[in-house]
Amino acid sequence: MQDPRITRLAQVLIGHSTRLQGGEKLLIEAIDAPPEIVIALIREARRVGGIPVVTLKSNQILRELYREATQEQMQFIGEYELYRMKRVDAYIGIRGSWNIAELSDVPSVKMQLYQRYWLAPVHLQQRVPHTKWVVLRWPTPSMAQQAEMSTEGFEQ
Repeated sequence: MQDPRITRLAQVLIGHSTRLQGGEKLLIEAIDAPPEIVIALIREARRVGGIPVVTLKSNQILRELYREATQEQMQFIGEYELYRMKRVDAYIGIRGSWNIAELSDVPSVKMQLYQRYWLAPVHLQQRVPHTKWVVLRWPTPSMAQQAEMSTEGFEQ
């Protein structure tokens, strides 16, 4: 059974935050987020006539990509992601984190490659100025722990 709070959140993200219209393409990018929110977003996008596209990512997997990244690799991934971003009208990013320090041991030079060839062209130069977008943090036990709160207390 779908949590009504998740359904309502999907309605707000689709109807208010992105104002998705019929025929518009929506990229839903979920990093360490539960399937329930992604499913709710797909359903709500379809309900308003949108065309949802989904990417599921994991910080553990991203860490492995970044740790030994090469310039060629980051350029290729950035070009691929940019190609896709240019073809959508709206973007919803759901960011969870099972371990807030997951990327802490990625060398800074490798993170700079990511930022230069992937983050900047895709998100800063394309998504932000050219799409209707919203990004939100999904509450996780890791975030509750950082806030020195119980998981339930943090979610409220």
